[in-house]
Amino acid sequence: MIHRTDTGFKRTGLKKRFAAMILAAAVASSLAACGSSPSGAKPSDAGTTAKSGEAATEPAGDAAKQEETTGSQYAEGQFHLRIATVVTGDHAWVQMGEYMAEQLKERSGGAIEATVFPGGQLGNDEGTIDDMRTGALDIVIGSTQNAAPFVSQFQILSLAYLFPNRDVFEGLLDQDGQLFQYIQGLYDSNGLGLVLLGLSNGGQRDLHTNKPIESVADLKNIKMRTTSSATEALVWQALGTIPTAMSFNDIYSAVQSNTVAAFECTLAAFDTNALYEVANYHIKTAHQFTPTHITIGEISYNRLPEEFQDLLMEVGKEAAVLGSQIADEADDTLLDSLVEDHGLIVCEPDPAEFKAIVEELYPKIASDCDGQELLDLINGLIQ
Repeated sequence: MIHRTDTGFKRTGLKKRFAAMILAAAVASSLAACGSSPSGAKPSDAGTTAKSGEAATEPAGDAAKQEETTGSQYAEGQFHLRIATVVTGDHAWVQMGEYMAEQLKERSGGAIEATVFPGGQLGNDEGTIDDMRTGALDIVIGSTQNAAPFVSQFQILSLAYLFPNRDVFEGLLDQDGQLFQYIQGLYDSNGLGLVLLGLSNGGQRDLHTNKPIESVADLKNIKMRTTSSATEALVWQALGTIPTAMSFNDIYSAVQSNTVAAFECTLAAFDTNALYEVANYHIKTAHQFTPTHITIGEISYNRLPEEFQDLLMEVGKEAAVLGSQIADEADDTLLDSLVEDHGLIVCEPDPAEFKAIVEELYPKIASDCDGQELLDLINGLIQ
Protein backbone atom coordinates (compact mmCIF):
# COMPACT_ATOMS: atom_id res chain seq x y z
CA MET A 1 0.00 0.00 0.00
CA ILE A 2 1.37 3.43 -0.87
CA HIS A 3 2.20 5.71 2.03
CA ARG A 4 1.06 9.24 1.31
CA THR A 5 4.38 10.61 2.50
CA ASP A 6 5.86 9.18 -0.72
CA THR A 7 3.74 11.52 -2.82
CA GLY A 8 3.53 14.63 -0.68
CA PHE A 9 -0.13 13.77 -0.27
CA LYS A 10 -0.17 13.04 3.45
CA ARG A 11 -3.54 13.63 5.11
CA THR A 12 -2.12 16.04 7.66
CA GLY A 13 -0.12 17.92 5.02
CA LEU A 14 -2.14 19.55 2.26
CA LYS A 15 -5.29 19.73 4.34
CA LYS A 16 -3.61 21.53 7.25
CA ARG A 17 -1.75 23.89 4.93
CA PHE A 18 -5.03 24.69 3.21
CA ALA A 19 -6.81 25.29 6.53
CA ALA A 20 -4.00 27.59 7.64
CA MET A 21 -4.24 29.60 4.41
CA ILE A 22 -8.02 29.92 4.75
CA LEU A 23 -7.71 31.03 8.39
CA ALA A 24 -5.02 33.58 7.56
CA ALA A 25 -7.11 34.98 4.72
CA ALA A 26 -10.17 35.18 6.94
CA VAL A 27 -8.31 36.98 9.71
CA ALA A 28 -6.78 39.44 7.26
CA SER A 29 -10.15 40.10 5.67
CA SER A 30 -11.84 40.55 9.04
CA LEU A 31 -9.23 43.03 10.30
CA ALA A 32 -9.38 45.04 7.10
CA ALA A 33 -13.16 45.20 7.13
CA CYS A 34 -13.34 46.17 10.81
CA GLY A 35 -11.18 49.20 10.16
CA SER A 36 -13.71 50.67 7.75
CA SER A 37 -17.12 49.33 8.77
CA PRO A 38 -19.58 50.91 11.17
CA SER A 39 -19.86 49.21 14.54
CA GLY A 40 -21.71 45.90 14.19
CA ALA A 41 -21.54 45.81 10.37
CA LYS A 42 -20.61 42.56 8.68
CA PRO A 43 -17.34 42.50 6.73
CA SER A 44 -19.31 41.99 3.54
CA ASP A 45 -21.15 45.25 4.19
CA ALA A 46 -17.96 47.29 3.96
CA GLY A 47 -17.41 48.96 0.64
CA THR A 48 -13.68 49.65 1.19
CA THR A 49 -10.89 48.26 3.35
CA ALA A 50 -8.99 50.26 5.96
CA LYS A 51 -5.95 52.16 4.81
CA SER A 52 -2.59 50.92 5.99
CA GLY A 53 -2.05 51.73 9.68
CA GLU A 54 -5.67 52.85 10.28
CA ALA A 55 -7.02 49.75 12.06
CA ALA A 56 -8.57 51.47 15.09
CA THR A 57 -8.31 49.78 18.46
CA GLU A 58 -12.04 49.91 19.29
CA PRO A 59 -13.33 48.10 16.13
CA ALA A 60 -10.52 45.56 16.48
CA GLY A 61 -11.60 45.00 20.08
CA ASP A 62 -15.21 44.58 18.98
CA ALA A 63 -14.08 41.98 16.44
CA ALA A 64 -12.12 40.10 19.09
CA LYS A 65 -15.11 40.17 21.43
CA GLN A 66 -17.39 38.94 18.66
CA GLU A 67 -14.95 36.12 17.87
CA GLU A 68 -14.90 35.07 21.54
CA THR A 69 -18.70 34.92 21.76
CA THR A 70 -19.44 33.29 18.39
CA GLY A 71 -21.60 30.28 19.10
CA SER A 72 -21.61 30.99 22.86
CA GLN A 73 -25.42 31.13 22.92
CA TYR A 74 -25.47 27.51 21.77
CA ALA A 75 -24.52 24.45 23.77
CA GLU A 76 -21.44 22.51 22.79
CA GLY A 77 -22.41 19.83 20.29
CA GLN A 78 -25.95 21.20 20.03
CA PHE A 79 -26.07 20.52 16.29
CA HIS A 80 -25.02 17.11 15.00
CA LEU A 81 -24.28 16.52 11.31
CA ARG A 82 -23.48 13.20 9.63
CA ILE A 83 -21.38 13.33 6.47
CA ALA A 84 -21.47 10.28 4.20
CA THR A 85 -19.20 9.23 1.35
CA VAL A 86 -18.62 5.89 -0.38
CA VAL A 87 -14.82 6.06 -0.56
CA THR A 88 -12.20 5.26 2.07
CA GLY A 89 -8.66 6.09 3.18
CA ASP A 90 -7.09 9.36 2.09
CA HIS A 91 -9.41 9.91 -0.84
CA ALA A 92 -10.21 13.57 -1.49
CA TRP A 93 -13.86 13.10 -0.52
CA VAL A 94 -12.91 11.76 2.90
CA GLN A 95 -10.49 14.62 3.46
CA MET A 96 -13.11 17.13 2.35
CA GLY A 97 -15.52 15.71 4.92
CA GLU A 98 -12.90 15.81 7.65
CA TYR A 99 -12.01 19.38 6.78
CA MET A 100 -15.66 20.38 7.02
CA ALA A 101 -16.05 18.66 10.38
CA GLU A 102 -12.97 20.38 11.82
CA GLN A 103 -13.84 23.83 10.52
CA LEU A 104 -17.52 23.69 11.46
CA LYS A 105 -16.67 22.75 15.03
CA GLU A 106 -13.95 25.35 15.37
CA ARG A 107 -15.81 28.22 13.75
CA SER A 108 -19.12 27.51 15.49
CA GLY A 109 -17.48 27.60 18.90
CA GLY A 110 -18.07 23.88 19.27
CA ALA A 111 -21.81 24.12 18.62
CA ILE A 112 -21.62 21.98 15.45
CA GLU A 113 -20.38 18.40 15.77
CA ALA A 114 -19.96 16.71 12.41
CA THR A 115 -18.92 13.09 11.89
CA VAL A 116 -17.62 11.59 8.65
CA PHE A 117 -18.78 8.08 7.66
CA PRO A 118 -16.56 6.81 4.80
CA GLY A 119 -16.63 3.57 2.86
CA GLY A 120 -20.38 3.49 2.25
CA GLN A 121 -21.08 2.84 5.94
CA LEU A 122 -24.39 4.68 5.66
CA GLY A 123 -25.32 3.23 2.27
CA ASN A 124 -24.61 3.77 -1.41
CA ASP A 125 -25.01 7.12 -3.14
CA GLU A 126 -28.65 6.66 -4.07
CA GLY A 127 -29.60 5.49 -0.59
CA THR A 128 -27.81 8.33 1.16
CA ILE A 129 -29.37 10.94 -1.11
CA ASP A 130 -32.79 9.55 -0.28
CA ASP A 131 -31.90 9.72 3.42
CA MET A 132 -30.88 13.37 3.05
CA ARG A 133 -34.27 14.17 1.60
CA THR A 134 -36.04 12.74 4.66
CA GLY A 135 -33.66 14.24 7.20
CA ALA A 136 -32.27 10.85 8.25
CA LEU A 137 -28.83 11.91 6.95
CA ASP A 138 -27.35 15.36 6.62
CA ILE A 139 -24.54 15.68 4.06
CA VAL A 140 -23.28 13.60 1.14
CA ILE A 141 -19.98 14.05 -0.70
CA GLY A 142 -19.92 12.05 -3.91
CA SER A 143 -20.04 11.88 -7.67
CA THR A 144 -22.78 13.73 -9.51
CA GLN A 145 -22.98 10.73 -11.84
CA ASN A 146 -24.21 8.56 -9.00
CA ALA A 147 -26.83 11.20 -8.18
CA ALA A 148 -28.21 11.13 -11.75
CA PRO A 149 -31.26 9.03 -10.76
CA PHE A 150 -32.45 12.13 -8.90
CA VAL A 151 -31.15 14.79 -11.31
CA SER A 152 -31.07 13.28 -14.77
CA GLN A 153 -29.23 16.29 -16.18
CA PHE A 154 -26.20 15.36 -14.07
CA GLN A 155 -25.38 12.95 -16.88
CA ILE A 156 -24.27 15.94 -18.94
CA LEU A 157 -21.57 16.80 -16.39
CA SER A 158 -20.17 13.31 -16.84
CA LEU A 159 -20.02 13.33 -20.63
CA ALA A 160 -16.70 11.88 -21.70
CA TYR A 161 -14.38 14.41 -23.37
CA LEU A 162 -16.78 17.33 -22.77
CA PHE A 163 -14.24 19.52 -20.95
CA PRO A 164 -11.03 20.23 -22.86
CA ASN A 165 -8.74 20.28 -19.83
CA ARG A 166 -8.62 20.38 -16.05
CA ASP A 167 -8.25 24.14 -15.71
CA VAL A 168 -11.35 24.80 -17.80
CA PHE A 169 -13.39 22.29 -15.81
CA GLU A 170 -12.34 23.60 -12.41
CA GLY A 171 -12.92 27.16 -13.52
CA LEU A 172 -16.66 26.46 -13.82
CA LEU A 173 -17.24 25.07 -10.32
CA ASP A 174 -17.33 28.12 -8.03
CA GLN A 175 -20.37 28.77 -5.80
CA ASP A 176 -20.87 32.15 -7.50
CA GLY A 177 -20.74 30.68 -11.00
CA GLN A 178 -23.57 30.00 -13.43
CA LEU A 179 -23.10 26.24 -13.34
CA PHE A 180 -23.48 26.09 -9.54
CA GLN A 181 -26.60 28.22 -9.62
CA TYR A 182 -28.07 26.16 -12.45
CA ILE A 183 -27.62 22.92 -10.51
CA GLN A 184 -29.24 24.39 -7.40
CA GLY A 185 -32.10 25.35 -9.69
CA LEU A 186 -32.39 21.70 -10.77
CA TYR A 187 -32.57 20.63 -7.14
CA ASP A 188 -35.35 23.15 -6.59
CA SER A 189 -37.36 22.47 -9.76
CA ASN A 190 -37.26 18.72 -9.09
CA GLY A 191 -38.55 19.26 -5.56
CA LEU A 192 -35.65 17.32 -4.06
CA GLY A 193 -35.30 19.30 -0.86
CA LEU A 194 -31.54 19.57 -1.24
CA VAL A 195 -29.06 22.43 -0.88
CA LEU A 196 -25.85 22.44 -2.90
CA LEU A 197 -22.80 23.41 -0.83
CA GLY A 198 -19.97 22.84 -3.28
CA LEU A 199 -18.81 21.51 -6.64
CA SER A 200 -15.35 20.03 -6.95
CA ASN A 201 -13.08 18.08 -9.27
CA GLY A 202 -12.79 14.55 -7.94
CA GLY A 203 -9.98 13.72 -10.32
CA GLN A 204 -9.28 12.55 -13.86
CA ARG A 205 -10.84 9.22 -14.79
CA ASP A 206 -9.05 6.54 -16.79
CA LEU A 207 -9.71 2.96 -17.76
CA HIS A 208 -8.22 0.07 -15.76
CA THR A 209 -8.11 -3.54 -16.94
CA ASN A 210 -6.39 -6.88 -16.44
CA LYS A 211 -5.17 -6.90 -20.06
CA PRO A 212 -3.47 -4.36 -22.35
CA ILE A 213 -5.66 -1.97 -24.36
CA GLU A 214 -4.00 -0.11 -27.22
CA SER A 215 -7.08 0.93 -29.24
CA VAL A 216 -10.87 0.92 -29.19
CA ALA A 217 -10.80 -2.41 -31.03
CA ASP A 218 -9.18 -4.04 -27.99
CA LEU A 219 -12.27 -3.26 -25.91
CA LYS A 220 -14.60 -5.43 -27.98
CA ASN A 221 -16.74 -7.70 -25.78
CA ILE A 222 -14.83 -6.93 -22.57
CA LYS A 223 -17.14 -6.99 -19.56
CA MET A 224 -17.00 -3.49 -18.15
CA ARG A 225 -18.13 -2.30 -14.73
CA THR A 226 -20.30 0.80 -14.92
CA THR A 227 -22.53 2.67 -12.52
CA SER A 228 -26.31 2.40 -12.82
CA SER A 229 -26.26 5.37 -15.21
CA ALA A 230 -27.86 4.59 -18.57
CA THR A 231 -25.62 7.21 -20.16
CA GLU A 232 -22.45 5.55 -18.94
CA ALA A 233 -23.67 2.19 -20.18
CA LEU A 234 -24.46 3.72 -23.59
CA VAL A 235 -20.98 5.26 -23.89
CA TRP A 236 -19.06 2.12 -23.01
CA GLN A 237 -21.29 -0.04 -25.16
CA ALA A 238 -20.54 2.24 -28.11
CA LEU A 239 -16.85 1.71 -27.35
CA GLY A 240 -17.35 -2.05 -27.66
CA THR A 241 -17.60 -3.26 -24.07
CA ILE A 242 -20.38 -5.19 -22.35
CA PRO A 243 -21.50 -2.84 -19.54
CA THR A 244 -22.25 -4.40 -16.15
CA ALA A 245 -23.74 -2.13 -13.50
CA MET A 246 -22.50 -2.59 -9.94
CA SER A 247 -21.48 -0.68 -6.84
CA PHE A 248 -17.96 0.73 -6.74
CA ASN A 249 -17.27 -1.23 -3.58
CA ASP A 250 -17.89 -4.50 -5.51
CA ILE A 251 -15.23 -3.86 -8.17
CA TYR A 252 -12.38 -5.63 -6.40
CA SER A 253 -14.20 -8.94 -5.96
CA ALA A 254 -15.81 -8.67 -9.41
CA VAL A 255 -12.46 -8.37 -11.19
CA GLN A 256 -10.94 -11.01 -8.96
CA SER A 257 -13.72 -13.45 -9.89
CA ASN A 258 -13.65 -12.46 -13.61
CA THR A 259 -17.19 -11.11 -13.42
CA VAL A 260 -15.78 -7.98 -15.09
CA ALA A 261 -12.38 -7.32 -16.64
CA ALA A 262 -12.43 -3.53 -16.87
CA PHE A 263 -13.59 -0.47 -14.95
CA GLU A 264 -12.91 3.24 -14.93
CA CYS A 265 -12.11 5.48 -11.96
CA THR A 266 -9.65 8.04 -10.67
CA LEU A 267 -6.12 7.15 -9.67
CA ALA A 268 -6.90 8.13 -6.08
CA ALA A 269 -9.81 5.68 -5.87
CA PHE A 270 -7.76 3.04 -7.66
CA ASP A 271 -4.97 3.45 -5.11
CA THR A 272 -6.94 3.73 -1.86
CA ASN A 273 -8.97 0.62 -2.73
CA ALA A 274 -5.86 -1.39 -3.75
CA LEU A 275 -7.42 -2.16 -7.11
CA TYR A 276 -3.92 -2.57 -8.57
CA GLU A 277 -3.97 -5.99 -6.91
CA VAL A 278 -6.58 -7.24 -9.39
CA ALA A 279 -6.11 -4.95 -12.41
CA ASN A 280 -2.51 -4.14 -13.29
CA TYR A 281 -3.10 -2.19 -16.53
CA HIS A 282 -3.72 1.55 -16.50
CA ILE A 283 -5.22 2.70 -19.80
CA LYS A 284 -4.69 6.45 -20.13
CA THR A 285 -7.98 7.40 -21.76
CA ALA A 286 -8.31 10.64 -19.74
CA HIS A 287 -11.95 10.57 -20.77
CA GLN A 288 -13.52 12.47 -17.92
CA PHE A 289 -13.04 14.65 -14.87
CA THR A 290 -15.11 13.57 -11.88
CA PRO A 291 -17.75 16.17 -11.01
CA THR A 292 -18.14 16.01 -7.23
CA HIS A 293 -21.01 17.49 -5.26
CA ILE A 294 -21.27 18.42 -1.59
CA THR A 295 -24.97 18.46 -0.77
CA ILE A 296 -26.99 18.83 2.43
CA GLY A 297 -30.63 17.94 2.91
CA GLU A 298 -32.90 20.97 3.20
CA ILE A 299 -34.39 19.60 6.42
CA SER A 300 -30.96 19.44 8.04
CA TYR A 301 -30.02 22.84 6.60
CA ASN A 302 -33.15 24.49 7.98
CA ARG A 303 -32.49 23.08 11.45
CA LEU A 304 -29.44 25.31 11.69
CA PRO A 305 -29.63 28.98 12.69
CA GLU A 306 -28.99 31.40 9.87
CA GLU A 307 -25.46 32.23 10.99
CA PHE A 308 -24.54 28.54 10.83
CA GLN A 309 -26.20 28.16 7.44
CA ASP A 310 -23.88 30.91 6.20
CA LEU A 311 -20.93 29.18 7.87
CA LEU A 312 -21.87 25.90 6.22
CA MET A 313 -21.89 27.53 2.79
CA GLU A 314 -18.47 29.09 3.44
CA VAL A 315 -16.95 25.83 4.64
CA GLY A 316 -18.56 23.93 1.75
CA LYS A 317 -16.94 26.30 -0.71
CA GLU A 318 -13.55 25.87 0.96
CA ALA A 319 -13.90 22.08 1.06
CA ALA A 320 -14.69 22.04 -2.66
CA VAL A 321 -11.51 23.98 -3.45
CA LEU A 322 -9.52 21.69 -1.18
CA GLY A 323 -10.99 18.64 -2.93
CA SER A 324 -9.85 19.87 -6.32
CA GLN A 325 -6.36 20.57 -4.98
CA ILE A 326 -6.08 17.08 -3.48
CA ALA A 327 -7.36 15.42 -6.65
CA ASP A 328 -4.98 17.45 -8.81
CA GLU A 329 -2.01 16.48 -6.68
CA ALA A 330 -3.00 12.81 -6.84
CA ASP A 331 -3.37 12.95 -10.63
CA ASP A 332 0.04 14.59 -10.94
CA THR A 333 1.95 12.19 -8.67
CA LEU A 334 0.23 8.85 -8.07
CA LEU A 335 0.82 7.17 -11.41
CA ASP A 336 4.60 7.17 -11.06
CA SER A 337 4.29 5.75 -7.55
CA LEU A 338 1.91 2.99 -8.67
CA VAL A 339 4.22 2.02 -11.51
CA GLU A 340 7.26 1.94 -9.24
CA ASP A 341 5.70 0.32 -6.17
CA HIS A 342 3.16 -2.04 -7.72
CA GLY A 343 4.34 -2.68 -11.25
CA LEU A 344 1.37 -0.99 -12.88
CA ILE A 345 1.61 -1.17 -16.67
CA VAL A 346 0.58 1.96 -18.57
CA CYS A 347 -1.02 1.88 -22.03
CA GLU A 348 -1.57 5.11 -23.99
CA PRO A 349 -4.08 4.67 -26.81
CA ASP A 350 -5.01 7.66 -28.97
CA PRO A 351 -7.81 9.47 -27.08
CA ALA A 352 -9.00 11.07 -30.33
CA GLU A 353 -10.29 7.67 -31.46
CA PHE A 354 -12.38 7.36 -28.28
CA LYS A 355 -13.55 10.97 -28.41
CA ALA A 356 -14.83 10.72 -31.99
CA ILE A 357 -17.10 7.83 -31.05
CA VAL A 358 -18.40 9.40 -27.85
CA GLU A 359 -19.14 12.85 -29.30
CA GLU A 360 -21.61 11.30 -31.73
CA LEU A 361 -23.70 10.28 -28.70
CA TYR A 362 -24.03 13.79 -27.24
CA PRO A 363 -27.34 14.70 -28.96
CA LYS A 364 -29.05 11.46 -27.89
CA ILE A 365 -27.74 11.67 -24.33
CA ALA A 366 -28.82 15.31 -24.01
CA SER A 367 -32.28 14.46 -25.33
CA ASP A 368 -32.72 11.41 -23.10
CA CYS A 369 -31.84 13.26 -19.88
CA ASP A 370 -33.46 16.59 -20.77
CA GLY A 371 -29.98 18.07 -20.61
CA GLN A 372 -29.66 20.11 -23.79
CA GLU A 373 -30.00 23.38 -21.87
CA LEU A 374 -27.22 22.39 -19.49
CA LEU A 375 -25.05 21.20 -22.36
CA ASP A 376 -25.55 24.53 -24.15
CA LEU A 377 -24.73 26.41 -20.94
CA ILE A 378 -21.47 24.50 -20.48
CA ASN A 379 -20.45 24.87 -24.12
CA GLY A 380 -21.14 28.60 -23.87
CA LEU A 381 -19.04 28.93 -20.73
CA ILE A 382 -16.19 26.93 -22.25
CA GLN A 383 -16.15 29.08 -25.39
